[in-house]
Amino acid sequence: MNRGLVIQTAFLGDVILALPIVQTLRKAFPDSRLDFLAIPETSEILSTHPDISQVIIYDKHGKHSSLSTFLDLRAGLRRRGYDTVVCPHRSFRSAMLAGGTHAAVRVGFDRSAHAGSFTNVIPWKFGMHEVERNLSLLTPLEITPQPESPRLFPTDENRGEVERFLSGHGIEGPYPVIAPGTVWETKRYPPDLMMEVARGLLKRFPRVVLAGGRNDAVIAGMFASFGDAVVSAVGAFSFMSSAELIRRASLLVANDSAPIHIASAFNVPTVAIFGPTVEEFGFFPYHRRSAVVEVDAMSCRPCSIHGSRECPIGTFDCMRSIAPERVLTECDRILESTDD
Repeated sequence: MNRGLVIQTAFLGDVILALPIVQTLRKAFPDSRLDFLAIPETSEILSTHPDISQVIIYDKHGKHSSLSTFLDLRAGLRRRGYDTVVCPHRSFRSAMLAGGTHAAVRVGFDRSAHAGSFTNVIPWKFGMHEVERNLSLLTPLEITPQPESPRLFPTDENRGEVERFLSGHGIEGPYPVIAPGTVWETKRYPPDLMMEVARGLLKRFPRVVLAGGRNDAVIAGMFASFGDAVVSAVGAFSFMSSAELIRRASLLVANDSAPIHIASAFNVPTVAIFGPTVEEFGFFPYHRRSAVVEVDAMSCRPCSIHGSRECPIGTFDCMRSIAPERVLTECDRILESTDD
């Protein structure tokens, strides 16, 4: 491979879990040029990664939303002269971009909405982690996939911003982070129950820090009754500064969402709460210092790979039946195992 392209135009968590593709390709082809095509919202985590030569922006809801601008982008990719394209994203548009490069080797999954765009089609296998599933795309390049955790690279600016935040709130020692939000409502552990988790963590730590984006502000506001004991960084940071906040944490408690993949990049002890989704989809924390808390047998679970906007049967039992005590028990277990 002389010039390669990785295409992943989905959410932040999906992009993080595609980074091992880049890292493995860089090891195999250290002198190659390796670009990454992503949406604007995820470009920040890619721009500081040393294994990526250039980030190419696909603004599918803005600049490239029309057919003509999409085709312009596609033509531009072809002019770059890629010889290898790896596309873990399964959307029709991502496949069309891959096919438009005319690269000699174009690899994607058989579940792609347009698998005909690829020269090599790899089975999408249920029951394996997304990192390992993504790495299976490299087999046509005669690369034997090895375990490879994603890596993120906060900058000095990110580190300084987080240091000032922690110092300004009097946080000097270990602290846990709770990430209470998620894009999909049904994947969100109910705030009243997450508040009980925070209450339990305050018996072990002097402060708890909340992390999340601006869309999580309403949920974060529900923790105001804790006063200074729960410090909110929700909406305060860029994504990479939030990653740095998690990197420094002693523990992360989160839903099935991007923060658990950030924690995997830094090997931060993690307790993930799964409701409508299941581990078999492959999006659980990808490191040893982690645990997933979920209900046992439920006939309606999983209801979809992403969750949904509301519970299909109106009960939300897959989350409501997870007692905060179970989450705290896993927190204690993970913390005690890492204290040794």
